[in-house]
Order: sequence, then structure tokens, then C-alpha cells
Amino acid sequence: MNLIGIDPSLVSTAVCVNGKVFNYCREKDALGKKGMFKWYNLADELVNYRYIKYSKYDDYMNGEIVKLMDYDQITQQIVDDIKENILPDMKTIVSIEGFSYGSGVGDLIDLVTFSTLLRKKLFDQITQDILVVSPSTLKLESCKLTYPSIDVGKKKPKLKWMNNDGIAGGHFTKREMCLAIIENGDLNDDWAKHCKSVKGDLLGGKKIPKPYEDVNDAYLLYMFLYKSE
Repeated sequence: MNLIGIDPSLVSTAVCVNGKVFNYCREKDALGKKGMFKWYNLADELVNYRYIKYSKYDDYMNGEIVKLMDYDQITQQIVDDIKENILPDMKTIVSIEGFSYGSGVGDLIDLVTFSTLLRKKLFDQITQDILVVSPSTLKLESCKLTYPSIDVGKKKPKLKWMNNDGIAGGHFTKREMCLAIIENGDLNDDWAKHCKSVKGDLLGGKKIPKPYEDVNDAYLLYMFLYKSE
């Protein structure tokens, strides 16, 4: 069975296809005059980078069409990469993250347009088995992936999931989601082993850097399907 996890983003979409990882990012975010930036270079051994471009436009009316054309090109590149990395004649399931309503209005509208195009192409060209996972659900499922449940019910069983620091799955940030990969003793695939090997670098800052932030989400969406099968 083909399993695909997708974290859609206007500037850093991440895709995990049967364990193979892609990141669709702007070249300026990954490369500088002296070469690839630290975090992108650190992940370069496993992440297949696809550099995306956005066209310039003069006004709102022209810009809305220009953006649509750019989104169409980028989403088709994503779908084409998926097609090339799935096993033919096998069932395919896609798990794609839904929208975070904490984004700015303009960004959210553009992300909805981008994601809708991507979902439609996935539906038409790849599979109709598509699960849209909310950000809050992904947080909880990443906790369930690694940490055992605790019965907090007094009269009736009531299960709760928390990590080793006592943080409930529903309150996970990108840091806790990264830790769920690192602290899972059963995960020994290439991406999990890589994250564990660079644990000190990843967790040394205030937040999880790109592309790890997005790739982790796509990987966890992939593992959500993997563990469900």
C-alpha cells in the first residue's frame, strides 16, 4: 500500500511518500552565496529539495491570476513527484494537514487556494482516499504514536496522553512533535534515525527550524497512516 503524508505550505510544502521525503521551498531560503544554509544542509542527505518560484505582479487583479498560475505549477510538480514514487497497481492513501486558523487572513486565503488545488489534483490523479487531518489532531496523534495513555478517570475510564515532560498531546508544539519522533524507540527508519542523530542541534534553539519543522509534520502524517494500517 502507498502511504503519503503532506504538510502543505506556500513556501515550504513537505511530502513523505512511502518514507521518501521532499521539500518544496524557495531557493533563497535554502541557498546563500556561500552554499546551502545550515539546516537545509544538515537534512540534505535525506530531503529531496524542489525549488519553487513565485512570479512578480503589479496590482491586485493581475496578482490573483499570477498566483493561481504559480500554485497550479507547484502543485502539479508535487503530484508528479508522488506519481513517480508510488508503487503502481497498489492502493494509495493520502493524509494531508488541514488549515491553521491562526494564520493571517491574507496568508490563510492563499493557503486555502493552494491546498484546494493540491487536494483536487490528488483526488483526480492519485487517489480518492484522502484524509484531511486538523493541526490539533496531528498534535494528539503524534503524542499517541510515542507515549502510553494514562487513565485519569475517577469513576469511568478516561484516557489521556502526555509526553515525558507531562505535556498533553493536545498542547504539543513543533518541539514536542519533534521529540515524539526522537523519543520513539520503535522508529528506526531513515528520517527518525537522522532526527535522533542531530537531536542536540534540533532542540538547541527556541524553535524547530525549517525544513525540519515541515518535514516532521509530513513524516508524522505518514506515520499516522502507517500505524493505522
